[in-house]
Parts: sequence; C-alpha cells; structure tokens
Amino acid sequence: MSRMFPFITETWNPLGGVCPHGCIYCWSRRVANRYGIKKYQGSFRLVEKELNRKFKPGSFVFVCDMLDLYANDVPTRFILKILDVQRENLEVKFLNMTKNTWRYLWLAREKEFPPNAVLGATVETTGYRFKIGEDWVEYSEISKAEPPQDRLRDLVKLREIVDNPIFISIEPILDFHAGDIEWLPSFADWIRNMKSWVVALSYDNYRHKLPEPPLDKTLKLIEELEKFTKVYRKTLRRAWYE
Repeated sequence: MSRMFPFITETWNPLGGVCPHGCIYCWSRRVANRYGIKKYQGSFRLVEKELNRKFKPGSFVFVCDMLDLYANDVPTRFILKILDVQRENLEVKFLNMTKNTWRYLWLAREKEFPPNAVLGATVETTGYRFKIGEDWVEYSEISKAEPPQDRLRDLVKLREIVDNPIFISIEPILDFHAGDIEWLPSFADWIRNMKSWVVALSYDNYRHKLPEPPLDKTLKLIEELEKFTKVYRKTLRRAWYE
C-alpha cells in the first residue's frame, strides 16, 4: 500500500525520466539518486511492460508516484497512452497527480479523461512569498512547478468541465492565506469552490525548514475543510520554529 495516501492499494509507474519540477522537499528524487534508479534518470519515456500490466478489479492505483505525468516536457502522446490504459480498466480507480494543472484543463476540454480517473493535484499553499526569520523566500526557490495560485484557479475551472473526483494534497504544507487578507480567497474557500472529493494534509517529514504555518493555523484550516470534505490528517506537528 502506498505510504502517501491511505486509500491507495498499489502504485503504477509506466513513465520513466526525471521530474523537472526540482522541488527541494522531493522524496522521490532523493530515493532515485540514492539508489541510482536508472528508470528515473534521463528523458521521459514510456515503460512498455508497465503498459501491459493487469490490475485487480476494485483496486485504487496511484499513477506515476515518482514523477509528474503531466509536466510540461512529457509528450502528450505518452499521457494519452497512459489514459487509454485507465480507460481500458474501468473497474479500477486511478489517482492521477500533478502540479501542472493547465494540462488537466486542456485534456478535459478534449474529453480525454475516463470516468474512473481521479484528478489529483498537489497545492502546498496559496502564497508565493514567505518570510523565514529576517529573510524572504519566493515559492520559485522551493519549486520550479507552476505557481500554486495558478493550480487553484485551474482546478476551480476544471470542476466546471468534468465530473471526475478532484483530490487535493496539501503536502508539505507551506504558510497560506486564511482569509486574513480581505481581497484574497482563503485556502478553504478555494477548495470549497472546486468541490474536492478528499484532501490530504501533512507537514514536511524531512527537516527542510520550509516556511510552514504554525500548527494552530493549520488546525483551523482543517476545521474549515471538514465542514464540506473529508480530510486525511497525516504528519501534524508544530512548525519547526515553534
């Protein structure tokens, strides 16, 4: 079973290559480098034997847990091939995850998602600039992925196009707007508007000293989220500076 989400029964990695997001907290990159896993080196490529894999009916499969299938540099034909396998296995649920949600929008408009595809996204924050001590840190210094605010806007638009479940992973959580700025939606408001099926939330597990919110702020967010969706509470602790 996947350590990341409790409802997942197995993982499936039909794509090889290096994820371009370069997130400083990425566990999969660290594992691939530590053990020299060649599958996750070099350019993107399909792993043909994985495309022929048999799935147990009723299983819940995490697609590409080691990289972002929807990253900018992944050829569209690779994505469509992997979605075709999902479409051929309608008795199985497939969790797709991305930080590149504009591709979800494009594929949704082309009606490429089968009904058993759960559309997941990692959104760590509503912010883009954080203060750590006396220093300011830009989100672009933490990850090269699409800005989280863009992902949130895309996901609200996505809900207007598809009926597929939308899943949100707030992991690792970074400090966020909680309705404390009058003209900005709160984190909970964004997720309410996209009608997320489930939210998973966790603090960083690897001591990166990220710009985290204080624990009481996170617990208030969870309280708001649980008014309209299910929340999987993962690693909850005080921020490293508390």
